[in-house]
This record gives sequence, C-alpha cells and structure tokens, in this order.
Amino acid sequence: MITLKNINKYYHQGSQRFHVLHDINIEIDQGELVAIIGESGSGKSTLINIIGFLDDDFEGTYFYQDHPIHDYTRKQFSSLRNQNVGFVFQNFKLLRESTVADNVALPLLYAGKSRKEINGRVSETLKQVGLAGYEEQLPKNMSGGQQQRVSIARAISAHPQFLITDEPTGALDSETSQEIMNLFKSLNQQEGTTIIMVTHDPHVAEQCERVIKIIDGRVISDSKEENQRAGN
Repeated sequence: MITLKNINKYYHQGSQRFHVLHDINIEIDQGELVAIIGESGSGKSTLINIIGFLDDDFEGTYFYQDHPIHDYTRKQFSSLRNQNVGFVFQNFKLLRESTVADNVALPLLYAGKSRKEINGRVSETLKQVGLAGYEEQLPKNMSGGQQQRVSIARAISAHPQFLITDEPTGALDSETSQEIMNLFKSLNQQEGTTIIMVTHDPHVAEQCERVIKIIDGRVISDSKEENQRAGN
C-alpha cells in the first residue's frame, strides 16, 4: 500500500540546511499494525508527516496504492489526506466545547455526507470504541481514556485507508494505555484497519506485529525485514 524509496528530508534555518531523514526505504502492506519507535528528535514524527500526506517537501519517491504521489501537487496531497488517512494524537485535539457526536462527525461533514448518514455512522463508530450513548457528552467532562476513544472514533468515522497515531498513549496512565492499545489491536485484527503507530515506549511497540526503529533520521532496524531474512 505504501512504498517509500530513498526518502530524504531537509530543514532550512537561515543559511543552514539540516539533513533530518536519510535514505528511508519502507514498504507497508494493507492490514499491518506497525510501530515506528525512536527517541525525541529521531525523525519519526517527520517521517509520519510524509507518510500521512502532511508534508510534500521531500526528496525521493513515494508510491501510494501504486500511484507516484511524489509528483503530486500540494492540493492533490490535501485531497489524498482527507480521503485516506485518519489521525490520532497524544493530546486528543478534540473540540472540547462541542459534543462527542459533533467531534466524531467532522470528517463526515468534510466528506459531504448527509445528516442521516452522519448520525448513523457516529452512533456506529461510538459503539465500536465502547462509547455507545455518549453522543451528547462534552469531551471536557470525560476522562483521558474516554477522550482518546472519541479521538479514535473521529479518526475512523469516514473509513480511512489507514490510521496514523502519534504517541496515542503518551498522556494516559498504564492501565488506560493498555485499554487503548487493545482497542487499536481489535481495529486491526477484526476490521483489518492499517495502523502506523509512532511511539517512544517499547511496551507499546512490542504489541505491534512489526517494529521499525529510527535513530538520527535513519532506519536502523525493521522487524519485518529481519523476520524475512531469518526465514530465508
């Protein structure tokens, strides 16, 4: 589904140029649950900005569903993002003064769905994440774990092709973190949702079927490739 070949990323600050990603080569198949692990400053967030069509300023080639999107315009990137990706963040990024239903409905509104279709999909998605009946609640009155479930419901409401989750358990206690991880694993195993999870937590990463480790903007290990080599 996703193929990155020789991806390099540079940032400019004044007259200086910083090389942030170095010759990244990654393939991610439909239905995978992948962890991208690395310390702060390793380049993992920069990488997922490229994977999630948030950043079109890079060198190298990116094929999505066999389409050479490295040639796309910024407008085309935006369209790809809206139609294909769901995002889950550490700090939830919910509209705290809007109802749970209104938060979950946002991607559906952007997609031009009818009010009847939106209402049905919101209820269905909230049930899927264990929040049936919470439509009229306000996020500001909910626990961190419940807010993250709302965030996940919003991310999957429009049936994206894949999810990108950036430190999704970073603001939660260990018990709640495990509940959220169980939800992600259920979405992956039962719904076939492709999930790319950025984390610095080895305990979170080890629950994923594949772990890609990044240090200083370089992929230094990929458990999928290592397993393939071991099988040869």
